[in-house]
Amino acid sequence: MKFRAVLFDLDDTLVWDERISRQALVETAARGAAEHGLDAGRLAAVAKRASDELWRAHAPVTRCDELGIVAFEGMWGHFHGEEEYVKHLHEWTPQFRREIWQRALAEQGVEDKELADRSAEFFVRRRRELSEHLPGAEQVLRTLQRAGIRIGLLTNGAASLQREKIEASGLGLFFDAAVVSGEIGTGKPEPAIFHHLLDRLGVAAGESLMVGNSLARDIVGGKRAGLHTCWLALEGEEEPVGLVEPDFTIRSLAELPRLVV
Repeated sequence: MKFRAVLFDLDDTLVWDERISRQALVETAARGAAEHGLDAGRLAAVAKRASDELWRAHAPVTRCDELGIVAFEGMWGHFHGEEEYVKHLHEWTPQFRREIWQRALAEQGVEDKELADRSAEFFVRRRRELSEHLPGAEQVLRTLQRAGIRIGLLTNGAASLQREKIEASGLGLFFDAAVVSGEIGTGKPEPAIFHHLLDRLGVAAGESLMVGNSLARDIVGGKRAGLHTCWLALEGEEEPVGLVEPDFTIRSLAELPRLVV
């Protein structure tokens, strides 16, 4: 056995996240555009721009950036908890979601608050319905589990939302331990969150492998924490190549077992 433990990122490593968020956005825009004869592609693009602008202007962005909570998640996530930034998101995101679609419609000359409300609600529902694994995710986890390898999950995000994603994925039974940045107050790429999970798994950094799609968070953070690293380089995903050199690079999860077992 080459490694005693493998630590996985969640979003866009084991389950699709941004891709299906964009799909939900496109579907929501198409429904709204059909009611007023609008350009659906333009409506989706303006809604995405509006979400980013509103998020940067009104969300607790410093804390959200530290923990890896992004605008797309604000468009559909439940935010429960006692921390001030979570309370802020819980109270503000319903308004945020409506205003996204009000702005997008207004840019094409439409004032329709009822449609904006329905669009916000449809996006929330559709984004949840689209939960989907990356190809081979369950089989790879099963293979590692059968080989006696400790399996950890290390994900940035709000605690309530990331736990919801884990439950919806059905993959939680494979993890010997799972850590969410919002639960411990620090996120990737800070070494502390990696060490927290390693302690829970009972393994050393040098005998563990970090697998993730983000060079800036998963690979830089894994290296800082002393782990071996494996970058999942997904086709069509934009990553700052040259930022850091992973120990391994794979194009699909199916390639992982040969590096580990």
